[in-house]
Amino acid sequence: MKANWFFLGAIAAGTMLNCASAADAAQLVSWQFDARENRLIFNTDTRVQPSAKLISNPDRLVIDLPGTRLGRGTMNREIGGAIASIRAGQFQSRTTRLVVEFAEGYTIDPQQVKFVARTPNQWIAQLPNPIARSLQSVREIPPSNPDFQITRNGLFLRLNGQTPKVSVDRSRDRRQIYIHLDGAKMASPQRQPVNRYGVRDMAIEQVTSNIVRLTLNVSPDSPNWTAGVSSLGLAIVPEAGQALQEDSPAPENSYPVASEPLPRPEVNVPRSVNIPVPKPPPTVRPPVTPSPAPMRRTPNSRVLVTIDPGHGGRDPGAIGVGGLQEKDVILPISREVAQILEKHGVAVMLTRRDDRFISLSGRAEMANRAGSDIFVSIHANSAGRSRTQVNGAETFYYATGRRLAQNIQNRMIRDTGMKNRGVKQARFYVLRNTAMPAALVEVGFVTGRSDAAKLSSPNFRSQMAQAIANGILDYIGR
Repeated sequence: MKANWFFLGAIAAGTMLNCASAADAAQLVSWQFDARENRLIFNTDTRVQPSAKLISNPDRLVIDLPGTRLGRGTMNREIGGAIASIRAGQFQSRTTRLVVEFAEGYTIDPQQVKFVARTPNQWIAQLPNPIARSLQSVREIPPSNPDFQITRNGLFLRLNGQTPKVSVDRSRDRRQIYIHLDGAKMASPQRQPVNRYGVRDMAIEQVTSNIVRLTLNVSPDSPNWTAGVSSLGLAIVPEAGQALQEDSPAPENSYPVASEPLPRPEVNVPRSVNIPVPKPPPTVRPPVTPSPAPMRRTPNSRVLVTIDPGHGGRDPGAIGVGGLQEKDVILPISREVAQILEKHGVAVMLTRRDDRFISLSGRAEMANRAGSDIFVSIHANSAGRSRTQVNGAETFYYATGRRLAQNIQNRMIRDTGMKNRGVKQARFYVLRNTAMPAALVEVGFVTGRSDAAKLSSPNFRSQMAQAIANGILDYIGR
């Protein structure tokens, strides 16, 4: 799921600019709710000391920013699931208020709300998973399924020795993902709360005598999901492999190895509870030190580019039309990109040169340790095998890689004629954990009828490699 920023100032070329504000007040510049991590992040243009409390009837988390102006009218965003909405408004003339509204019948344990000050200007309100309360006006929530787990890379359901055939599909409005288990039986239908990774909940029902259907209710911009059966049970993970990986990554598309306990169904919350908020860290100016000596490179290699062919080895990545595997498409493209760059005097490092598995953290560490100037991860996309009409190339960036991503995207569209799906911001692990401008390239859809035919062709793959290399060269000015 994308974590959309709500910018309250002017926006130009994707860069956040501060609003003009009164001389005696701070400005709330932006706020964001990250549904995957269940946290609210907000930024001001000067230091601020928030206060917070949980108020009942109805339950809501209130965060006040004293000495801060919003600069515009109330902004409201519907979230869905246990967290109904979040709004920002001007509570008093010098106090901006952020309010997290919970769905009827849900609340949080205020003792588990944690505030973290990244800087005096940026704060994170880390929320625990919402929990159901027993209210007469609310339909009783079924008990938690002991066979269901939320893991660090997706969801997991024990099948108690059953080994059904699995098929996955998605609704036209992209709000439901259907997983059918042919040859499985469940005791009774139930709805399991999730509220993580862009998944609100999962419904489990026996639709025929031997077919169980799991329905993930997701946000429309959530990635596609896939499922696989092992001797342990059913693992449900994003098709892209990287979308849920965070600071402690699991192997791409790996089966879950650890779970988090589901919340108890009831909690007693006082009518109003003040939540302690730590003091922000002091603003510290780093001492002036000599710049480190640059890496020694050959005279014709002033720039070091890391090319990262995604997936590999036991992780094939997306599998598309005719069994076309992502790892088989992107490795030859990546190798050729490296060859082209080297011919132009650019130093290149590949995270892998053959069909082997490398963890996400390993890929980022290679680039960081080598002191790379640019990082480009190359992938092929998937929209699910039933959506062959989805085709096109797109490029992602996280922070400093926007111009790099735009240059590569421009060249891919201009030089190959691919459908333009645009440049987008994303929180992929390798983008967030590399210390240089970074981009993640999706060269097309292996599940797309048009793209799969192109990506199967060595000539087209060479054309795509040249386009990506040209985009990198445009970026570095060669």
